[in-house]
Amino acid sequence: MKRRKDLESYLQTIFHFLACNIPQPLADFLDFGKYDIHFILRNLASEFFQREFDLASLEDSDLETLDSGDIISWTPLEMYSVSQRLQHTCPPSDPESKRYDFTNVVDACCRMDALNVEGSSQHIGSSNLTLNQLKFDFLAFKSLSRLSMKDVSFDGEHVTSLGILRGTLKELSVVQSNVQAISDILLCDTPHSKTEPTISPSLNWSALVTLDLSENCIEGLDRSIRLAPSLETLILNSNSITKIDHLTGLPRLRRLSLSRNKISLDPDLHTVMGQVTHMDLSHNKIQSLSPFKKLYSLQELNVKHNKIKEFEDVVAVCSLPCIENLDMSENKINQQVDYRLKVLECIGSRCREVVLDGSSPTQSELDKVSVLMALRVTREKKSPTSLFGNLPNSEQWKT
Repeated sequence: MKRRKDLESYLQTIFHFLACNIPQPLADFLDFGKYDIHFILRNLASEFFQREFDLASLEDSDLETLDSGDIISWTPLEMYSVSQRLQHTCPPSDPESKRYDFTNVVDACCRMDALNVEGSSQHIGSSNLTLNQLKFDFLAFKSLSRLSMKDVSFDGEHVTSLGILRGTLKELSVVQSNVQAISDILLCDTPHSKTEPTISPSLNWSALVTLDLSENCIEGLDRSIRLAPSLETLILNSNSITKIDHLTGLPRLRRLSLSRNKISLDPDLHTVMGQVTHMDLSHNKIQSLSPFKKLYSLQELNVKHNKIKEFEDVVAVCSLPCIENLDMSENKINQQVDYRLKVLECIGSRCREVVLDGSSPTQSELDKVSVLMALRVTREKKSPTSLFGNLPNSEQWKT
């Protein structure tokens, strides 16, 4: 055992001695670039240096054609390496050349616009390192507008300083990361209650317009969502949410996606989100569409694979003045005789403009709907003139 410890100590001494002088071919052979912070940062510095060199050699006309939305994809290992290096000063490994200088990485991080971070619970190669056990922060990033994190350990222990991006982030995605509450994201780095978090304007995510927290463990929306007053798109698919609330403080919210949750609707849904235009509530527990009756701005509604059984449960949504796309497929109501014709008839003259269950009405369906509408006028003893200009296959439609 003593000989083993002495050998380990000797090898560590040799490694530290060679850290700044080891030949690159040997480092590549030993896979140091996959596991060791020094060589990971060395490779990143070289990559960013070469990128700047290539950009400098381009003509102005070529620069105009470059994709400004270039996205950098890292793992928690690169994030950890940058975070650790910023905490511990170290002299340049090669003062004669700027290729491997850490400042290349720092400059790139400061200017970086978009970043993807994807973790894993598996070991890295044959090492004993696990990506999701590494801790990292965002202190090096000053200009990020788009950030995506997938399958990372998102908690106060492993991910810190995300709050410094409150003024720059426009798109934030944290998926498959075991997030328990929205406040864990929007009140990161701030002690808070998960049930009734205290919100302050100083903590606002002023630039955030898109937030995606899909495939986590969120059981409900909380008041912290109001910290993103400019939010236009909110995606919370594949969670355990049962109720839609706390959205009144989001006046710009237009798209809401809550598919694959456990949602049942309150009758006064319009008081929660009056301006939403696109909603995805597929794969939930919705039995009736009556709560949508006053959502007059709604243009697209997906309630596929719910528990809608009766035609009376969908009448309210048919009269919405802006509805353009309605998907009720994979519900029991689809089994009713002439289901499509009944829904199209209920929509009335606008049915030619509405996509129902993924397909527009055929001319045959429009003709049948016109007949049904005429029969209904006769049955209700209304004046035939009430049909003028209101039939889906009228002359205005043919022209």
